[in-house]
This record gives sequence, structure tokens and C-alpha cells, in this order.
Amino acid sequence: MQKTGFDKVNAQTFFGVINKAFDALAALSTALIFVIVLIQIAGRTLGHPAPWTEEGTRFVFIWMIYLGLGIGFRKGESARVTQFLRWMPRVVQKMSKWIYLVTSASFFMFMLITGIQLAGQQMAMNELGSALMIPMWLVGVCVPVSAVLGILGLAENLISYPKLLEMGE
Repeated sequence: MQKTGFDKVNAQTFFGVINKAFDALAALSTALIFVIVLIQIAGRTLGHPAPWTEEGTRFVFIWMIYLGLGIGFRKGESARVTQFLRWMPRVVQKMSKWIYLVTSASFFMFMLITGIQLAGQQMAMNELGSALMIPMWLVGVCVPVSAVLGILGLAENLISYPKLLEMGE
């Protein structure tokens, strides 16, 4: 009989595909910043600086930071303060998993809602970058994307690495 449904193996496959895609985006953003800064340096050295390079670097850097925020929640280690928790009473240590999950999920939900509102406002106002003249919502949408990535990271922790979230148990 064939297994169906969402088991741990299917979850790990799903998260593996998502993680690889966002790792590729993070690597691409790093490479883009490198290339844009090289163009900026070459242009200034030659006496013909490209005005779009500063704005391009800023936009790609914003994406890179927000991707990193979401990626950092994959294995439950970035937001944990394990040494601080060790000093807490045992009851707080036992509740730490749920404190971590609820506060992190609340933060990401806040990011998701406000990020959607931000990108929507940028779309409605037809906001454009001053040098690149690209729609600003392409930059603003990194906030809700990061929130979804963070929520997926929390889910991955809960399903694939539950022992990482436990303290004092």
C-alpha cells in the first residue's frame, strides 16, 4: 500500500526544494551586489560614474537582508538565546519552545501583513526608483516574501528538527 499525505519525508523534500530556491536567490543577490559595485568602481575610476549603481546596490542589499532574515530561521538557532534560557527556571525552559514559536510566528505575521500593505501602497502610488525607474513594489515585496520564508522555517523546525526547539526537556 502506497503512503499518502504529508509525512516527515515529504516535508523534508518540500523544505529542501524551497531552501535551495531561496539559497540560490541569496547567492544571486550577493553576486549582483559584487558586479554592481565593480561597475561603480570602474565608472568612478574612468571618470564616468553610473548613477544607477548606488540605487541598484541598495535595492539588492535590501533583498539580501530580508532573504537572510527568513533563511536564518531554518534550524531554530538564529533567534534562540540558549545561554539566557539556561539561567531561567525549569518551567520557563520547558515553555521556551512555544514561546519561541508563538513570538516568531507573531513577528512574521506582522511582517507579512505590513509588507503586503507596503507593497500595495507602492503599487497604488506607482512609486518608482529615482535612478533605475523600476517599480518600488519590486523592492517592497521582499518584506512579505521574507515573512513567508520565516514562517516556512518555523514549520520546518517543528516538523523536521523538533529536538532543536526543546530546552530543558
